[in-house]
Amino acid sequence: MKPGRKYKAYTLRIPIQEVDPIEELSRELGKSKNDIFREALKLYAILKFAEKEGMEILIRDKNGEIKQLILP
Repeated sequence: MKPGRKYKAYTLRIPIQEVDPIEELSRELGKSKNDIFREALKLYAILKFAEKEGMEILIRDKNGEIKQLILP
């Protein structure tokens, strides 16, 4: 935690089958589960903003091919 910042604690109830991917990401990236959730929420906010603004979300794969991401 960063000194001088205020924090609020939340409790999440996550179905067992959804815990494994979170723990796997945490291990692979060497980050805490809190960090994984924070980054996921930031990405979600960006995606929702883009959707609200009518933007297309494009992803370039390792071969340089561009694909459109369609949100549910």
